[in-house]
Amino acid sequence: MESKQGKFKKMLRDNGIDGAIVSSPENLHYILGFGGHQHTVSRHPGFSLGVMSSEDNIQTHAITMDFEAPTFIKKNREHNHIIKPYTTWVGVRNWDNLVNNKEMREPEFKNSLDVMLESINEMGLENKTIGIELDYITVNYYSILRDSLPKAKFVNISDLFVYSRSIKTKEEIDIFRQLCSVADNAFYEVSKIVKIGVTEQEMSQCFKEHVIKSGICVPSPWSMFSTGANGARLTIPEDGIIKKGDVVKYDAGVNAAFDFYTTDTSRSWVMEGASPELYQLKDRLYEAQRLMIKMAKPGLPINELFNIGFNYVKEKYPIYKRGHLGHSISMGPATAEAPYINSTETRPLEAGMILAIEVPCYIDNFNGFNIEDMVLITETGAEVLTPKTPHYL
Repeated sequence: MESKQGKFKKMLRDNGIDGAIVSSPENLHYILGFGGHQHTVSRHPGFSLGVMSSEDNIQTHAITMDFEAPTFIKKNREHNHIIKPYTTWVGVRNWDNLVNNKEMREPEFKNSLDVMLESINEMGLENKTIGIELDYITVNYYSILRDSLPKAKFVNISDLFVYSRSIKTKEEIDIFRQLCSVADNAFYEVSKIVKIGVTEQEMSQCFKEHVIKSGICVPSPWSMFSTGANGARLTIPEDGIIKKGDVVKYDAGVNAAFDFYTTDTSRSWVMEGASPELYQLKDRLYEAQRLMIKMAKPGLPINELFNIGFNYVKEKYPIYKRGHLGHSISMGPATAEAPYINSTETRPLEAGMILAIEVPCYIDNFNGFNIEDMVLITETGAEVLTPKTPHYL
């Protein structure tokens, strides 16, 4: 996968930042074009990390455990980073030395911090402004950085990563097309089994099986399939069974595993025998979401997009309340990230944004609705990336 470090280096320069220590698995992948196994599994600061200068002519250093360094070297063939290992407890041996019981010449022991500080010094960043991910690293790790680099000025770059990730490259858009297609096909299969008597677990299992068949992603573990009152609260599938008059709601996605990209889509289906008011509410929510998608285009302030959907629902239901009607989405681990489609976000829509545009309504201890699609902002408007699954059965 292509590295987005050139794009991010420019953002560092534009913000007066000389370099960065990249700590989170997802942002390390964003910078390098690949990520670390143990780092992704443990999410422990320091298992793998990147040290980068804001200058284009200075190579980024990718630091990882000695056991994984050969994998980084292999993945780095398509890139131009410097791979630097640190010493661990794994104890990889040379075959000839092992079978002949010969002592090996051991390399100098260096931990992750030692190697990182070497890289900082090699780039001349020890007394410069360094960006760090304060939204990710622990207080203890931050204290270690401050003690180890007393002359450096640290600034938080977590928001810069979120901002950069909000505008997708062509390769990222292609990835989302694939992921959304898999999710959409799986949701479509779920729609074919929805009827009175089907359980939440059966819907969830149907979705999981069809996602896994794709071979390119996995079901997001938070995926929710619910019916009736269960749809009005945050919960994974439980023991609910679809009954006459229920609203069947799902809010679910897929995840590209070690490539991090994720999706978020919802449907709400009103079962036969429901009160006319439920059908009318569903129609209003759906019409509001379709209106938002129709009006979305580059240059439209995001708060105006919010008002389009919110005011349409509120015109019929004056006490309707909702903090946002969608969000950007990229690499996780959070599904929703800035910019949020809310009443205060004045940032304009830009081509290359991928948004989950949603119009929910939750009714305590009764039923829940969410109408949500993955939407790409194009040069001229918007394209729905999850069009296959019907909004009405």
